[in-house]
Amino acid sequence: MNSPTISVVICTSDRGERVVNAVESVLANDHPAFELIVIDQSRDTATGCVLQRFAQDRRFRYLSVRFKGWARGHNLGLRIARSPIVAITDDDCVVPPDWLHTIEQELQAEPWAMVLYCNVLPAPHDADAGFVPVFQCAQRMVVHTLRDKWYLRGIGAGMAVRRDQALAIGGFDEALGPGARFKSAADVDIAIRAILFGGSVVGTPATYVIHDGFRTWEEGRHLTARNWEGLGATFVKPLKVGCYRAGILIWYELRFVLLEPLLPLLKLKRPHGLGRFVAFIRGVLRGLVHPIDRKSLTYRIESRS
Repeated sequence: MNSPTISVVICTSDRGERVVNAVESVLANDHPAFELIVIDQSRDTATGCVLQRFAQDRRFRYLSVRFKGWARGHNLGLRIARSPIVAITDDDCVVPPDWLHTIEQELQAEPWAMVLYCNVLPAPHDADAGFVPVFQCAQRMVVHTLRDKWYLRGIGAGMAVRRDQALAIGGFDEALGPGARFKSAADVDIAIRAILFGGSVVGTPATYVIHDGFRTWEEGRHLTARNWEGLGATFVKPLKVGCYRAGILIWYELRFVLLEPLLPLLKLKRPHGLGRFVAFIRGVLRGLVHPIDRKSLTYRIESRS
């Protein structure tokens, strides 16, 4: 196999047979030189057993680990990847055959870009029963400022980073994301830090992933609270080290999470959606007291399990 020019990292946990669709879709890509790294954080061996069918594919690399954490798993993937670009998707997603080729082209066109988001589209589902988290970029965006980053709301189910640059700024913040202290926003945080360290971020509709991550409306309420708390913890970090221009992120977010829920008062109706505001402020306050590495703008991890 030629040396890979792009790597893919998928972190999985207790997905079992369902991860197979994601792996098959990546391995069906038409890119001539790539590798796929699966980081398995499962509590049992079921996922590893179903992935044995790919063991003979030289592009496929499998690691079973004993730790949890979306960010920690992806940082391991970044460290062991053998290519300058690392694409990321989730274990409940499938990608099109030209996904890697398009991502590589998009980043080659933007040499200063450190992070890229592609569209994340929903798999078929019952919209009356729930929803699928998605991201859709109507037109290509190249973002150099924190203000513009607020409008580019990409998610980790469809993204890519430049490996060396990402590692140089500390990789993903391991206090953020599923399995961490703050259970969301690691995928947002790395883009904010990329901009603060002089890079740019690309949002592209040129490619996509299909997300099969259905949530009921009840599950959605818990997910929303988790997401907004993570954003609060993320947006307050630059302020902790004196980067006050980053306050625009909190201001823009407060306009959304506070003013929008209060608009019904103008019509003498009961406000709704204040839970997002509460969760966001909770994340800000928790982030203010959590120690931070001033060099990388990542939260300090006090202990490992």
